[in-house]
Amino acid sequence: MQLVTDISAEEMNSLTESILARYGIDFTCYEPKSLRRRIIRALNLFNLASVHELWVRLLSDSKFIQVFTNEISVGMTSMFRDPILWINLKKRISKDYRHRESVSIWHAGCSTGEEVYTLGILLQETYLQDKAKAYATDINMKAIEEAKNGVYTKIKMIENETNYREYNPNKDFPIYFSTSGKDAVMNAQLVSHASFAYHNLITDSFPSGFDMILCRNVMIYFDAAAKTKLLSKFYDAHKPDGYLIVGFFDTMSYLIDTNKFKLVDDEAGIFQKVG
Repeated sequence: MQLVTDISAEEMNSLTESILARYGIDFTCYEPKSLRRRIIRALNLFNLASVHELWVRLLSDSKFIQVFTNEISVGMTSMFRDPILWINLKKRISKDYRHRESVSIWHAGCSTGEEVYTLGILLQETYLQDKAKAYATDINMKAIEEAKNGVYTKIKMIENETNYREYNPNKDFPIYFSTSGKDAVMNAQLVSHASFAYHNLITDSFPSGFDMILCRNVMIYFDAAAKTKLLSKFYDAHKPDGYLIVGFFDTMSYLIDTNKFKLVDDEAGIFQKVG
């Protein structure tokens, strides 16, 4: 079958609106160029010649919507990605959370879990894990299962270890995992404070009462209107003075209401709720 190389804006809009109407999954606010690339990738991956064939498959196979959603929402991540964030965050929470009885955290869009394990290591190293409760969510069910299992290829762990060494050159990263064949298995204790669940940032209601929300390199896939809506909902989900941590590539500063969030660490992309 000849590879699909492009789809029209009309085809993409018709598909996303139909998926929203039938399944309640909203891709209509995804950034168009990124969404187009992902749909084309899915068409070729599933040997479908057109958007029409994709829609027929979605109608005829009720389980395929989750398979398609998993493919569209697949994320690229690594442990200790952007080490300066974790260096600065470690200093900040060591000071701010030392005397608190509890710390509530939300990983909004946790993907395959590398960030959850990263923060688990940071919490252990700052002796805060026993105080912490984390909620790790994503729209991609396959990614959530991978996050729960904490099994990553040794090849992927090369990048993870490189990042960790920049974050903490005085400790050995391999103490946090064991190896099995071609894989590395993360120490389950690192996420003993975390619960994993499905959550759609666009359509689902938000939990609340968080000291820290991490939503890194997720909103890059949404349009400006969706980003603005999410920022408002994140504001409501935070406790007073709670931290919002966004990705280096989300480039949302121009959308952030300075009456709701102030930038407290430009180098690391850390915002703090006002009031």
